[in-house]
Amino acid sequence: MQKQWVVGFLFNAKHELALILKNHPDWQAGKLNGIGGKIEPGESVMAAMRREFQEEAGAIVDDWKLFATLKLNYGLVHCLVAHGDYALQSVTDEPVAYYQLDNFKSLPHIQNLDWLVPLALDTQVQMTAVEYVQIFEPTSPALD
Repeated sequence: MQKQWVVGFLFNAKHELALILKNHPDWQAGKLNGIGGKIEPGESVMAAMRREFQEEAGAIVDDWKLFATLKLNYGLVHCLVAHGDYALQSVTDEPVAYYQLDNFKSLPHIQNLDWLVPLALDTQVQMTAVEYVQIFEPTSPALD
C-alpha cells in the first residue's frame, strides 16, 4: 500500500498561518511547513488531520477541507485547509506558531509552500490533484 500523509494549513482572522518549524527529517530541518503527519492504517484523511494537528499543535480543529492531493513518487500528501482562531501549543520538539502571511515569503520554509499556501487561500478551489515532481529525492522517504 502506498504511504500517505496529511498536511494542514490553518488561517486565523489576523491574516496569520499556523506553521511548524521542522527538526526532522533532515531535508526539512530548520524550515517551516504545514502541520501534519502520517495517516495510520484504517484512518481516514480527516481523522488523521484532526489527530495530527492536535498531537503537534494542541488544538482540536474539526472543519478541515481537502483542497489538494500531491502525488509523489513515494506516496500521497493530502493538503487540507481550515479557518479559525485557535490557541496553539507546541506539543512536540518542533515548535508551532502563527506567522503573518505578509512576511511568509521571507521566512525559511518548504519550497512547495510558495504555491500551496495561495492555493489553500483560493476559495474557488474545490479540490485538485497535483503530480509533483521534485528535483531532489528526500534523504529519507519518511516525511514525519
